Amino acid sequence: MSLPGVNINVENGNLLRSIAILDGVGAIVATAGQPENIGAVRMVYSLLDAEQKGYTETAEPFLHKLIRQFYAELGGNQQLYVFGTAETETMSDIVAATNADGLLKLLNESAGEVNLVAIARKPVAGYDAGTKFLDLDVQAAVLASKPISQEMQRKNTPIRIFIEGRVANENAPINTFKPNESENGFIGVVLGSDAADGSAAVGTVLGRACRFGAHVKLGNGQNGAITVPQIYVGSQRIEERLDMETLHDYGFLTFMRRPGAAGYFFGVDNMAEKGDFRILVHGRVIDKAQRVIAAAYLPYVETSIRVEPDGTINSTDAADLENILTSALLAAMSEQASGFKVVIATNQDIINTSNLKVSAQVQPLGYLTWITVTLGLAVQLSND
Repeated sequence: MSLPGVNINVENGNLLRSIAILDGVGAIVATAGQPENIGAVRMVYSLLDAEQKGYTETAEPFLHKLIRQFYAELGGNQQLYVFGTAETETMSDIVAATNADGLLKLLNESAGEVNLVAIARKPVAGYDAGTKFLDLDVQAAVLASKPISQEMQRKNTPIRIFIEGRVANENAPINTFKPNESENGFIGVVLGSDAADGSAAVGTVLGRACRFGAHVKLGNGQNGAITVPQIYVGSQRIEERLDMETLHDYGFLTFMRRPGAAGYFFGVDNMAEKGDFRILVHGRVIDKAQRVIAAAYLPYVETSIRVEPDGTINSTDAADLENILTSALLAAMSEQASGFKVVIATNQDIINTSNLKVSAQVQPLGYLTWITVTLGLAVQLSND
């Protein structure tokens, strides 16, 4: 029995504020070292909580680093799903729609809650990454991830994925794989790390995305620099590379320095396509709109609607359904888009088809990615 006295338990982590979940519920899927963590889906709420659940720097150095990146960039505490994978599993294995023990397991166990996923891998010793600039697994994962992303979209639980752009041979030509030619706007290939080891800081990307709303660009200058003190591509600091602009143009989601500003910033929030969803914010805004629409109209599934004598939809009922959806979008996203338009054509044959077709359009915000100023000397300043 201990001596009489006063026992005080000192808590740690109370100064970190809880970050309200705006639009991003994140998940980290990465190589685990301990058997009990492989294939396990767990929720953590802070770095300390993650460590208490076994994701320590000693036991799980790779996962711990990604979790630490996430919470450092988030700047507080928030729910995060963690899913450990075996070191023998490639990223393309994990994202395959046919792999019930891969990403699909995480998404099913989260019941559609997760909408942003960071995927990384620490290859087994002796792994052959190929002779190209990027690990061959990166391109394979970009291609393999499209079916599962499309399936989640079909289920009204859309996701966006950040894949680790692992550098295999930094001196090899970089033009062998251009993400924006992949026609997969669900995925972004992250290039750049806080360590000179060829990895990529997907935890930092996930943390910044979860910290702000769907409409906020990762590189929004008003939100300041990222928390990473140094960025490398392979073993080189990005200041030493002459091809960072080219890498941006190829569609990598990577980093940059901004003249006159301290620290590092995200460049364009590139995704792996050239279409409407070539930037992350467009994808995230449409994903949120899809979830809002599904929730707004779900109560009306299998309900009735009046028709006119000629069999067309009653215009009043059609207008009511238009207003219901417009109101839902405005309530949830009025500050995240420029406008919404919902139209229900009244010449639909509902009696025979039981299929109501609705046209919903979201006009995104504009973004100041490039600002061009004409500057020069003048003998006399005009009043124009």
